[in-house]
Amino acid sequence: MDMVSGLRTYFNHRFIVELLYKSELPQVKNLAGKTVFTEIYGCEHLLRLMTCLGKLVSTQEFDETGFQILQMHFQRFLDFLDMNKDKYLSIENYFQVNQ
Repeated sequence: MDMVSGLRTYFNHRFIVELLYKSELPQVKNLAGKTVFTEIYGCEHLLRLMTCLGKLVSTQEFDETGFQILQMHFQRFLDFLDMNKDKYLSIENYFQVNQ
């Protein structure tokens, strides 16, 4: 659960800076500081976070065993998303935002 909590915290703190495309910025201009982004944004943004983790996690922070365990958890998570992509990555989960 600590890993999930850490991902959630990082997602919410770095969301605007690292996880949004420039074209998405107008959507959140009124939300910054007022909301928890993990309650609004979905799987695509979580996958964007996964691509940022490499620069956050270095092998210097973990011994070899710890790094392998972390890598295994991330892989299991990505496998889960792949097996459930129809549920979590469905176009039906999204709606048009009026800007």
